[in-house]
Amino acid sequence: MSKFCGKNAIILINGYNLSTYGSAFEVQSDAGAIDVTGFTDGCKNFIPGMKTAAITADMFWSSTAGAVHTALGGASPATGHVTILPEGYALGNLSISLPFMQGNYGAKGTPGGAAEIGTLNFLSYGDNVGVEYGKVLGHASVTAATTTGIGFEVNAAPVTASCSGTLHVWAAPASETTVFKIQHSTSLGGVYADLVTFTIDGSAVTSERVAVASGTINQFIRVLVAKSSTVQTLGFTIHYRQSV
Repeated sequence: MSKFCGKNAIILINGYNLSTYGSAFEVQSDAGAIDVTGFTDGCKNFIPGMKTAAITADMFWSSTAGAVHTALGGASPATGHVTILPEGYALGNLSISLPFMQGNYGAKGTPGGAAEIGTLNFLSYGDNVGVEYGKVLGHASVTAATTTGIGFEVNAAPVTASCSGTLHVWAAPASETTVFKIQHSTSLGGVYADLVTFTIDGSAVTSERVAVASGTINQFIRVLVAKSSTVQTLGFTIHYRQSV
């Protein structure tokens, strides 16, 4: 059985790359149990079939700009997107993503130890698909005007399915604008058509999830990133999820 070292994991929250501040993470995905009637405080009632999802992360404290407190200590409760690359980045590696509502935030520590936020709970909210298990399509720093990703095979033949893409911009060129797309094609070296188009322009650290209704998805997909100039560096990550 293959095993992977967790030290290569990448943790992205609302565009912030907080990998060096995390010490552990856990993904929970479930559906509501059958309703029960209880007469004590120890009982819980659930709506049958209702998705429940959460990602927890143990984080160290840092008030440095662009670090933990900047990303998570503002709005209460914060909402956004948390994406984890458990095996680090390589095209097609597993990626896990969740549109979240932040359940808690508070610092703790001891005089002889590191200051921590403790275990943060990122909870599913609203009517969404919960935890999305997908593939990494891009994780890079680029300065070129146009970056075309390598095609990656997701289907043996065209399929009818829905899909979504989650984009994190973690190094933002403030004076430039960028167009981000996921494209698909029937062949690796063929003509690629737009599949997912993001609306954020890459000029600020942020994240976005775009869902596409069920339709034809071809065999190969890739990332297309088009910057308005080549002066500043852009850092981004794109997670792709497709329905079965």
